[in-house]
Amino acid sequence: MKKSCSILLILSFILCSGQSFSQDMWKYFTAADFAARRAKLLEQIGGGIAVLQGAELREDFVSFRQDNNFYYLSGVEIPNAAMLLDGKSKKSYLFVPDNISNDIKEEALIKAGNEAAKQYKFDAVISKTRLSDFLSYYTETINDVWVITTPEETAEMSRDRCMMTRLSRLNDPWDGRISKEANFISKLKERFPSVNIKNLSPLLDQMRWVKDAKEIAVLRECGKIGCLGFDEAMRVTKPGVFEYQVVAACDFIYSNSNTTPAYFPIAASGVRGLSWHYNANNHPLEAGSVILLDYAPELNYYTTDITRTWPVSGQFTDDQLKMYNCVKQARDEIIAAMKPGVTLSDLEKIGKAVYTRNGYEKYWLNYVGHFVGMAVHDVGPYDQPFVAGVVFNVEPIIEDKEKKIHIRLEDTIVITATGAENLTPQSPVDPAAIYKLIKEKGIGEK
Repeated sequence: MKKSCSILLILSFILCSGQSFSQDMWKYFTAADFAARRAKLLEQIGGGIAVLQGAELREDFVSFRQDNNFYYLSGVEIPNAAMLLDGKSKKSYLFVPDNISNDIKEEALIKAGNEAAKQYKFDAVISKTRLSDFLSYYTETINDVWVITTPEETAEMSRDRCMMTRLSRLNDPWDGRISKEANFISKLKERFPSVNIKNLSPLLDQMRWVKDAKEIAVLRECGKIGCLGFDEAMRVTKPGVFEYQVVAACDFIYSNSNTTPAYFPIAASGVRGLSWHYNANNHPLEAGSVILLDYAPELNYYTTDITRTWPVSGQFTDDQLKMYNCVKQARDEIIAAMKPGVTLSDLEKIGKAVYTRNGYEKYWLNYVGHFVGMAVHDVGPYDQPFVAGVVFNVEPIIEDKEKKIHIRLEDTIVITATGAENLTPQSPVDPAAIYKLIKEKGIGEK
């Protein structure tokens, strides 16, 4: 039997069979939203096909979380899935495993068949055992196969950190493992040597760079939850409290709002603030010092990025306050200048001018922030002017190593049609408001 006939028989079979569980985790999105993204991507790959791999079931006892790119195009949370997009016919196929561990949420389970195809708005949902058949069929007539070349992003993960880790592993003479993505490309070339491998990552990066109204709604809600957590963290602050207890107050709000951490908590008090990604969080807070908390939740695959710095004793010292006010002024002026057409270079100049006016020019790091979205360090081009829908965090920093003081504020900002909106405004940055909040009773206090 010819391969083309075989594929038609497979499709005929699966369209008449199969069951799927009800999908109810899409609070903010619909299957049509994910299908529209696939359609947009299909317009960009010509007559070729795109093949994407979903994340695998984890080896440890950590809840499964889908890869960002795979979820962005499908809304699918079943492990070990795959996707094939046909640029010529504009059809999309989802491939799901036949046997799945029972430790994933019930509503994420998918069985091949017509019901699942309708529910997820794929042209067909097929057993993953048939993926090789489909690839063999398509590679007889097409040359271009588009694949993801960048690291997958799952729980508490972003591309820059992944790339550093994978490079270290590759260069380790006692390891040398290649990435999942590189291995997949190698397998494709080995089995189908005539195909032309093309990089899908830049196309998806450009799509993810600009958020739509629904994505921004998730980020706005995520930012609100994050700020509520920071307020509780400030309320429990006092000398002698441990850094992890400050985090615990924040975690109560995050967990109570059904979110998960976007990255490990950085609760750096005193001199530990000089270590930017300090996360031991096991020291007691000392009177007269400041504590920096850099921590944010993830909601429905979207995260914000928040940092606040506040005084352990309830009031900044003169030196701390002067530095803090400079950072706050830079934050305010940078956010006020953000709008479509503005570049990162423009914002860097604004920040430097504020530091210079306040006598802190030597502490200006020529750094404003990074993109935020499905990952805390999200994808996006740093050399292009902002457009409406871009989400970027602003985090000016002053660090005096001699005085062992690190001051930082960080907010997540979305570019609007005419300016910018702060998605994390609820937790106070005004010193007087911070002092008032610290005096309030915290969780568990009488």
